[in-house]
Amino acid sequence: MAKTELSISSEIKELGIEEYARELESNGLTIVPPEVNGFGLERIDRIVEIILERAEAMTGAKFTLDDGPLDELEFPKPKLTPEQMQQIEALGFKDAILKPTQFLIQKLTQVDRMFRDLVVNPVSVALQNHMMAGQSRLSSVNCFVKWQGDFGYGPGLGLHADQAATPLPWGPVAHSGNSTWCLTDYTLDGGALAYVPGTHKESKPTPPPDRIKDAIPAEAPKGSVIVWHGATWHGAFPRKDKGLRLGLAVYHRHAANLPQEDVPGQTTEAMVEDTDNPEVYRILAGLTDKFPYREIQSEVVPHVKTSAATG
Repeated sequence: MAKTELSISSEIKELGIEEYARELESNGLTIVPPEVNGFGLERIDRIVEIILERAEAMTGAKFTLDDGPLDELEFPKPKLTPEQMQQIEALGFKDAILKPTQFLIQKLTQVDRMFRDLVVNPVSVALQNHMMAGQSRLSSVNCFVKWQGDFGYGPGLGLHADQAATPLPWGPVAHSGNSTWCLTDYTLDGGALAYVPGTHKESKPTPPPDRIKDAIPAEAPKGSVIVWHGATWHGAFPRKDKGLRLGLAVYHRHAANLPQEDVPGQTTEAMVEDTDNPEVYRILAGLTDKFPYREIQSEVVPHVKTSAATG
């Protein structure tokens, strides 16, 4: 019979987070509060400052936590045929496309050390390695900037499984995993992450329509980290409250899978050394992996044997 329970590592035990590891196995998601993950609210506040500055630089609009964007924003007009636009309007999706309520800030490990320190947070790394049998690697670090809007992802809540691109059947070892850091409080009316508990065991990339009603919010205070299995169905509720919801997604992959970002190619030695734990960051960035090899010839090559000198 196939093994269905993952082994508790010495790191999990030393950190005292066995309950979170077991909840991750049974529920497909766990929430580790600030006092347990130990990253520190002062550093979270500094990350928020960086995100708000970068959001303004990218969009031209000023953002505040209390009010969200202080200017009206719009996405570039999509290249759609009149027939496609009619279908979108008929489905009630027009506002979701033309009136944005969130956007993504990408490739943040290259912006500031703080984001690399989130990557090597011991609790997050231990739980990701728990799901991936010790083979976790970094895939991307992005921030969701989300504000008030009635629609969000629509009635389906955008529910999906992150590892949908990998072949079925799936087992207990995750192909991907997410550690989303709550830079603001996560509440239902604040547009919290939506998920369906236990669905990492169902091995389905997306839920059937009748399962959307089973989604519940992952509510958590600022500074928490929400960790979930790549097979867990998740999305998000619309934000009804004024202001911003900021979620910093440290997305992991199993070592056998490609990263979303070119993490190995864009990670310099200076970046590695400028982290809380260079040794762990080097591993997670994939710099110690055998593949993809970067040398012209990575394997040892034999040469003609030389004869021993005769005297």
